[in-house]
Amino acid sequence: MGLLAKMPGLGISSVLILHVVGNMDRGFGAGSLVAAFWTAGAGLGAPLQGRGLDRYGLRKVFGLLVIAQSLFWGLAHFLPFPALVATAFIGGLTTLPAFTVIRLALANMVTEENRHTAYAVEAITTDVAYMAGPSFGILLASLASPTVAFLAMGTLLFAAGCAYLLLDPPLKAARPAAEGPKPRLRSWLTARMVCALSITVATSIAVIGFEVAAIGTLQKSGQLQWSWLLLVAAGLASVAGGFLYGGMRRPPSVFAIGALLGVLCIPIGLASEWYWLCVLAIPANLLVAPALSASAGAVSGLAPDDSKGVAMGTYASAILVGNVVGSPLAGTVLDHGGPAASFAAFGATAALIAGLAYLCDLRLRSKGSDTPDARSEHLESSGALK
Repeated sequence: MGLLAKMPGLGISSVLILHVVGNMDRGFGAGSLVAAFWTAGAGLGAPLQGRGLDRYGLRKVFGLLVIAQSLFWGLAHFLPFPALVATAFIGGLTTLPAFTVIRLALANMVTEENRHTAYAVEAITTDVAYMAGPSFGILLASLASPTVAFLAMGTLLFAAGCAYLLLDPPLKAARPAAEGPKPRLRSWLTARMVCALSITVATSIAVIGFEVAAIGTLQKSGQLQWSWLLLVAAGLASVAGGFLYGGMRRPPSVFAIGALLGVLCIPIGLASEWYWLCVLAIPANLLVAPALSASAGAVSGLAPDDSKGVAMGTYASAILVGNVVGSPLAGTVLDHGGPAASFAAFGATAALIAGLAYLCDLRLRSKGSDTPDARSEHLESSGALK
């Protein structure tokens, strides 16, 4: 169900851009602005939706979100550009938290010793959705029209929301907060949680930075027609890495995976031909699914039961923060310094953030200042944060 819900979610940006370009006769800059407002709304809405899941359960929250999404996708394609920009923010704010729900459900359905495997499978479905969702939207826009793609995306989101309402995934461990006092921010946003969210930002910087720098490199060298093969190779490498990581009995530290991901992105900038770009991209992309699953497991493991929803919502926002930082960083350096400088810039940034997060977490564990209960010892024994 998570896979089916992620596919339209990951294709939203492409469909919005193509709608603005094809139906409004505006440029890609205007389309990207609409997509950016949607992303900003989704980033702000994720923690709020997570808090709602904690306190009210899935059906009450999704009932409102499905109505809001139906109104947006049914009416927004009639709006003029200024109104579309504003409503795109509201649409993002009320988008379906497909990623948050599946990660929250896994946290309650899977035992601690198998959780990293479950999150690895979840990360693999994200790779599949990443390859399928945008491609489906672009194909519909090309073969039919941007309006058809716009309406189809809304229909898929509506169907996913109704399916979640029908299935009602088990989030019971997150619901007792509705019967008691509202959890305080400090009860879950601890210093170690900030470290886990920081490694999430670092991973996202590396992932989005690779995409922007790789596509830009191919465009500058006149080899953009091979971009689809590069993205498929990267996706398959990530899937393979997810399988290997999920099968490990003692997975490596989330900080080690994040730092190595950043380091392995740096030499990709040395490629001058599309086929060398595909080859050099494989080692780094082998770590994408493991890095995402390890960071999700770390955040989930540090959050108390009555705050897992808001914590996983904040995790989704941390991924968007990484996107906001990594995309312009890779693009700006690519324009002014070339491919090698771009890959080095975002790769080193991701590795540096991961290293600083590790040192901070190590200091906190040595002091024992952020372990009011047994959660830290539990995480160390399970390998989530080493």
